[in-house]
Formats: sequence, C-alpha cells, structure tokens
Amino acid sequence: MEADFNKSSVPEYEFRIAGLNKLEKNLLLFKDRITEAMRLDFNKSGFESEASEILTCLVELRKAKRELKKWMRPKHVQTPTELTGSSHYLLYEPKGVVLILAPWNYPINLSIIPLIAAWSAGNKIILKSSEFAPHSAKLIQELIQQSFATSDVYAVLGSSETAEALVQLPFNHIFFTGSQATAKKILKAAAENLSSVTLELGGKNPLILDESISLKKAMPDIVYGKCINAGQTCISPDYILLPRNRVDEFVVEWNEALLNMYGNQLILNPDYCGMVNEKHYQRILKIVNDSLDQGAQLTEAIQTNAADLKIKPILLLNSNWNHVSMQSELFGPVLPLIAYDSLEETLKTIQKLNRPLTLYIFSDNKQHQNLILNSIRSGGVTINNCLLNYCNFNMPFGGNHQSGHGSNHGFYGFETFSHKRGISRNGRLINSLRLFYPPYTKPKIFLKNLLLKLIGKI
Repeated sequence: MEADFNKSSVPEYEFRIAGLNKLEKNLLLFKDRITEAMRLDFNKSGFESEASEILTCLVELRKAKRELKKWMRPKHVQTPTELTGSSHYLLYEPKGVVLILAPWNYPINLSIIPLIAAWSAGNKIILKSSEFAPHSAKLIQELIQQSFATSDVYAVLGSSETAEALVQLPFNHIFFTGSQATAKKILKAAAENLSSVTLELGGKNPLILDESISLKKAMPDIVYGKCINAGQTCISPDYILLPRNRVDEFVVEWNEALLNMYGNQLILNPDYCGMVNEKHYQRILKIVNDSLDQGAQLTEAIQTNAADLKIKPILLLNSNWNHVSMQSELFGPVLPLIAYDSLEETLKTIQKLNRPLTLYIFSDNKQHQNLILNSIRSGGVTINNCLLNYCNFNMPFGGNHQSGHGSNHGFYGFETFSHKRGISRNGRLINSLRLFYPPYTKPKIFLKNLLLKLIGKI
C-alpha cells in the first residue's frame, strides 16, 4: 500500500468524492444489517443504533462532500514586508498510509467517521475494528470491501495481537480511539518509526452542578447522557459533584426521569442497552460492590438482567475521591455522587486529577460557569446539557493531555490526516533575500538596521 501511495499522484477531488458517494450509498443499504449487528453485539435498540451510529456518519459524510473542495483549496499566506516580491501558500496534502484503530463501544461511528476524514484528505487506509463487537466488525469489513478498492482502503479483522503487530509498521499516521493503557503502548511503538499519532481517549468526565440549576429541567439530559449505550461512552458523565443539600432532590428527580424514559422494568426494556460482554458486566458489578465496602451507599437494590447483560443505572451516594469508583473511567451505568460544601475547594481537588475528555457544567450562574471553565482543563465542554459538544461537527472533538491528543470531525479531521505543506515562490522581478547576502555593504547594513527598528522597535 505504501508503494502504491508513493508512486501515485495525490488523489484528485473527483476521486475522493466518488469514494465518499459510494460509502454513503452503502451505509444506507447496510442500515438494517447495522442495527441487527448492534443488537447482537450490545442488545442495543434499533433507534439508538441508527441515531448514534448511522446518522452521525451521514452527518460527517454530507459535511465532507459539501466542503471538501474548499478544504483542498490552497490557502494564501500573507507576505511580510522583508520578503516583498515573493508569494506563499499552504497546501493540505495526504499524510500517506494511515492506520485507524477503532474501539468496540460505537463500532460503526468510531470506525467510519475517522475513515471519512482520512479518505477526504487523500490517504490510503488500513482500518482495524475491535474484536469485542464481532458482528459489527465483520459488517464493517464487508462495507469497506464494497465501497473501496482494497489497494485504497483495507479492513482488518483480528485480536489485540493483530493490532500490536500493525502498530509496529511504519505508518505515516496512526489514529487510535480507546484506553489510556493501550495508548501508551501505541505511542512507544509509533516512536520507533517516528509515526505521528492522534489519540482519542476517555477519562473521568465530571458533571458539576450548583444551586442555581433546576434539577427537574436538567435531569432528562443528565439521565440520557449517562444511559445512552448503558454508559459505555467516552463522553458519558462519570461522576456528579453537587451541593450537599441537593443530594436528596437529585435522587428523586433522577428516579423520575429514569422512569419516564424506560418505565418500571428498565432491565427488560429493549430501548436500554446491555454490556458488551460478560467480563465487562462483571467488572461493573465488582466496582459497585467494592465501593459499597468502602462506604458508598445505594438508593435501591441492584437490579440486573444477566441474560441480556443489563444493569439498571446505579447511583452511589456517600462517594469520595478514594473509592474504587473514582479511580478510573467507569465506562458503564454507575454514577458516583460527591457532595460538596464549597465549589471553590472542590475545583481545587479536580485540578489535581487527569484532564477529562469532556467537562459538564450545569449552572445558570454566569460567574460559576466562568469559574469552572477557567479552573478545569478538558478536551471539550458542554454547559447545561450532555453530549452537545460532540454533536456539532463544525467544532473539533478531541482530548487534552491524558484524555487524548489531536482532534476529529469536519475540517479538523481532514486537517488531522493532512500534512500542512508550506510553499513559497519567488517572483520574477524582485529577490529580496539577496539584500541579506554577503558582501555586507553600507546600503545592506542600513537596510538591516532599518528593519530592526521597524520590526523589533529597537
């Protein structure tokens, strides 16, 4: 594939658009098969699969098709006075052969959206989907085979050993979505080949609310943000920080919103998703039980549906920073509540933690909003809702330090998979650089001193 890239010219706009059109056509043709694969892998409802997997991909596709010509266009760069006579511009060129390592939690979305960006940028692509969503992975491979030539895009199936072997190869770029532990291994392997890497990781996303917000109004957004995909979402709220005197009110409104969405038999409701596998199901239950042993408290008995790997969302009251539930990203339907007496002191504690992928602020107090924004670093922020900063494909989506490097979506994904090449062209009449060549005559010294005064204000 690398040899094919090196001997071929940069793909033209028409070639890239043709690939996007074919992919879009096949995504729509595969719609029912995608929802069935998601049912088999997650017990996920057809509505949620179409909204979170297919619709998001179509939004990204339509945006790329609409704006690709503009993205590819050379960008003029201003010529400084001392380089009069020359012209300068930026050209977005494909990085080359790229590797996309996709996770299991949103297998279609998190495979196809970076693929759209990589293809739009003109790259050749190898895509490895996660083996933990096997029906989806096999379907993605078929979708790719029917949409692209294998010399342009190749979908790989396999275990973690396959992924480990792939990252040893000298790719021009690697795009990884997954855990921090795996990201560290990928960075070490990529360093051997000096391959650039984009990391979209998770983290413990805080949801901070204050006295000013109406919990009745906000709770449907909080519940949905936590319950979509049963909490197996990198931007899911991972814990709640709230005033101590609002804990009881939070529990009441949480239960009411949960009942309104899923009824009184949530673990039997087909609209509610299951865990991806038995191991993950047991991991979540162990976190809960270990936290209870440390002093956390339940609001009701744990309810499970072992046959469908479903766990009713669990609130953990009386949680603190030392509990097992607060040591790493939960990635499941568990939500610790940490009560605070002072917002300022609580923010100081969060500042000592790893930077999350997303920060959620629920407040109608502008001063509190600004205080939290200026105190806590994160990949993105949503105020008075959940998931919103992910949903706007006109904005970059990505992490910050421990939650990731680089960004995706729309032009920002195109930019991630492009080399921004600076090109300078000297004019025919004037070559201003020659004014700086030896011998250093008095006119040249005068000009140099004049420029120092004008530019350096000496």
